[in-house]
Amino acid sequence: MQVNGILEGMFFSFLLMAASYTDIKKREIPDTICVLIALIGLLRFSLVNLFGIVIAIPFLLGAVLKENSIGGGDIKLTASAGMVLGFWKGIYGLIIGLSLLILFYLRFILISKIEKKQVARNFPMPLAPFLGIGFMIIYFIN
Repeated sequence: MQVNGILEGMFFSFLLMAASYTDIKKREIPDTICVLIALIGLLRFSLVNLFGIVIAIPFLLGAVLKENSIGGGDIKLTASAGMVLGFWKGIYGLIIGLSLLILFYLRFILISKIEKKQVARNFPMPLAPFLGIGFMIIYFIN
């Protein structure tokens, strides 16, 4: 990996971690983080990478069809990360991130059942930490 690629990866990772932190603390992702991630994607502009925005469409549809299902920040984060990674790598990052979310949620439910605690059915989970891990894994695999 070249120096530019390493710096780009570090900046991309830092921004994903910042998005994760604010999503955990405030349940929102600032637009500036998403814009900066999109600008990283424009550094090595490619029409194929621009097509990565499409990976956010399922989240957008989910938000439109079911109220309070997914936040706009998660949609923008996914679209901007798709610009950096491109379509297929973005899809793989989504698969990894959402799989981690499912594993975490199942672990959470299992522990609550063992400890005999009542858990709210619609417990809000921040999505950015899981998406960020998935996107970082795919970015650095290359």
